Amino acid sequence: IVSHFFLQEVEKHMSRLSYIPSTLFSTEVTLVDFLDRVHISEVKLRSKGLWDVPHPWLNLLIPKSEIHNFAEEVFGNILTGTSNGPVLIYSINKSKTSVVIPEEDVFYLVAFLASAVPSSNGTDGLEHILSQNKRILEFCKRAQLGVKQYLPHYSTHQEWMTHFGPHWETFLQRKSVYDPLAILAPGQRIFRKAIRFL
Repeated sequence: IVSHFFLQEVEKHMSRLSYIPSTLFSTEVTLVDFLDRVHISEVKLRSKGLWDVPHPWLNLLIPKSEIHNFAEEVFGNILTGTSNGPVLIYSINKSKTSVVIPEEDVFYLVAFLASAVPSSNGTDGLEHILSQNKRILEFCKRAQLGVKQYLPHYSTHQEWMTHFGPHWETFLQRKSVYDPLAILAPGQRIFRKAIRFL
């Protein structure tokens, strides 16, 4: 019954979209398979020899109010060639997540999951994909879309403060209470590791 109701909901929403029906791909999976979907993709990429290559993935959280502006610029002007991997787009409700998110109740995850071909100078090469990612991020910042990057690679303290926005002070307080020596997550370089002398 749940599955039938869900399919009806999907069909209702799909009927309002403008797309070429033959390009639609859908699949039903168990919850366990959905939660393990990256591993399934890894197995497929390994079989094609594309797992042990750079993966300059870009995961963005786009406010619902800005998704059309984002899609128009990114898919219409920046990503004009073929994709080098899947692009996932799905909506998320604010109450169902604990990561830093846009300031709206509903937002979209847009994930560009590219695989770069080693030593390629073409559109499937690492430099080209990184350049596209940079253009997408620059557009989001310039257009002030309120986009948040999921798993960002910031290099300055100020970038992290901007990322957390009004939640920075809360984050700082929790860090000082639960990880005062800054032992956890040193790879993000948000905090310097503290040394305590006894």
